[in-house]
Amino acid sequence: MKSSLKVFTKRSIDNAIVWRQKWKTVQEAKKALSGLQRSGVQVPSKARNWAKEYAHEHLGAQRHAYWLMVYAAVAGGIRDGWLPESYYFEHVMPRINGIAHHLGRVQATNAAFLAHDALPDLIYLLNGRILGRNLKALRPEDAISCLTSFGPEVVFKADASAFGNGVQTLSTADICATDLFGLGNGVIQKKIESHPEFNRFGVSALTTLRIGTSIIGDQPARIRNCYLKIGRAKHTHILARDQVRVAVNWRTGALDDRGFLSDWQMVDRHPETGVVFAQVSVPAIERAIETVLALHDMMPFACFISWDLAIEQSGKVQVLEWEGGVVSFGEAVQGPCFSDTNWDRLHLFGAS
Repeated sequence: MKSSLKVFTKRSIDNAIVWRQKWKTVQEAKKALSGLQRSGVQVPSKARNWAKEYAHEHLGAQRHAYWLMVYAAVAGGIRDGWLPESYYFEHVMPRINGIAHHLGRVQATNAAFLAHDALPDLIYLLNGRILGRNLKALRPEDAISCLTSFGPEVVFKADASAFGNGVQTLSTADICATDLFGLGNGVIQKKIESHPEFNRFGVSALTTLRIGTSIIGDQPARIRNCYLKIGRAKHTHILARDQVRVAVNWRTGALDDRGFLSDWQMVDRHPETGVVFAQVSVPAIERAIETVLALHDMMPFACFISWDLAIEQSGKVQVLEWEGGVVSFGEAVQGPCFSDTNWDRLHLFGAS
């Protein structure tokens, strides 16, 4: 009896979590539509009916229509093959990434799977231990010596952090062992000085290049989407709830002439500094592309990865973090990005 009740309770909790995620992604799409409308961007009249029909007949549930409407509003028309954000989280991510989706939440996995000079990682803090880049234990005094050798400030990023949370800048002048152990699990990275091209945005937050890559079958990694994440003037680092995103042509580095705020309002320049997006280009874009493709081929457990990169003053590419990420922005501004994958048919294969 107790065993049956335990199973029933667990299933009920799991179902509640699933339905909450489904509800959440629909609400996010509705908020995106509202943001676009505030910018004067409407869903094309034919797209509303098409989205409902396509979602029901091709994707298995009409709730996926809301993200299709967002994509149609941004694109100004209809495109078969779009992958709704709601569908991605419900059917795609559990199957193509599985538990590997969570590997990036433990920062020390960088050293285990991605031994590459593009990582700015200095030390890892994990379960009460301090580890070096080679994952060997360090004495606190040796870790502090390492940190101070990289300048007056370093950056800590907590494990399982997301959306820009869990990031803080640390002074190395008076850091001690108690400070390190008090941070919890995470990574300490060197502080990166951004490329002068990105400094034109006039914000203190480190401008980040996000590139999505996939591995399908026995094929090498390939690019799926690419865009820039730019901070707002009042923040020291990028926060997902208050950022600017701009599509990037990954062949040329050119920025699109349209950017989007976190609420999907459309702008053609940075809202605080007035820098026009079309007048900025991403430096070292070829090197960035080469880097993420090489890294994904080194870490093939997850079939879709979003890489967050910084470009240093010298043009060197640095990998800040990686995760399963989201598909909504890439699909809206560059999609359909996954039309050759058949991922939009995964709902036909039962529960994930």
